[in-house]
Amino acid sequence: MRAIVLAAVLAVSAATAARAEETDRKWFSVHAFADVETAYICRGYVWDVRPYSAQFVDGELDLGPFGRIDASVWTMSALSGSGSSARMTRRAYAEADYFLRYSYDVVLAEDWRLVNGIGRQWVTNPGYVGGHTVCDWQFMQSLKNPYLTPYWKVRSIHHPFNETYWIVGVKRGFSLLEDLTLTVDFFGDLGDHRHYANLYGPKAGDSSRRYHGGLQALNLVFRLDYALTDNVGLFAFVGQFCLVSDDARRAVKDTKTPEARRDLTFGGIGLSLDF
Repeated sequence: MRAIVLAAVLAVSAATAARAEETDRKWFSVHAFADVETAYICRGYVWDVRPYSAQFVDGELDLGPFGRIDASVWTMSALSGSGSSARMTRRAYAEADYFLRYSYDVVLAEDWRLVNGIGRQWVTNPGYVGGHTVCDWQFMQSLKNPYLTPYWKVRSIHHPFNETYWIVGVKRGFSLLEDLTLTVDFFGDLGDHRHYANLYGPKAGDSSRRYHGGLQALNLVFRLDYALTDNVGLFAFVGQFCLVSDDARRAVKDTKTPEARRDLTFGGIGLSLDF
């Protein structure tokens, strides 16, 4: 009889805990930010050396044991027309990127989890002359833990051109004060020979030969986040971009455009919202 009573108490306790967990779970969350950055760097390439403003909003649906689904929009507005050779029809919202992702976490141990994601992205360029929509699939993983978080992401672009680009990096966060956090992020940009050809054109010195794929650039970023409230934060960052591929450095050196930079220090400041 005591065993039956004990089993019943344990069952009720487990059910109560499960209901509490379901109640405490945040089924839907929103993250957004707006910032001003000194240069536009993407896919291991400097696209604009003058400041621009970015806005981002992401909504995430938590499906519990079935993972998460989120959808986001990122926009770019150029603050100057002199930092790039690209011709523009307008500067405001010259680029808008749309992203849809499914992610699932695998718990490996206490405070250790492997985050897996697959996503679909559409990069639109309504503010550029001849701008077209770039479509790609993305695959990503990160190993979250209390020490050092390694991560990687692959972009398989299939329209209007074909190439494979990926990022491999590590990051670590440090709590400096109660509401102040420093994050150090070190990552490399890599790509196949098609990625190089799409960015730099024919190979400098011998257009009949194709580029060697592999490591293209290295980046080191220091970011500070300060929590003003539970929902509002300020952030600032500074970073260093450096082309390390000999092919890429030669190609950029031979290009006479404002954005032709092989090394660049960049930074930004902005406001973030979380609900």
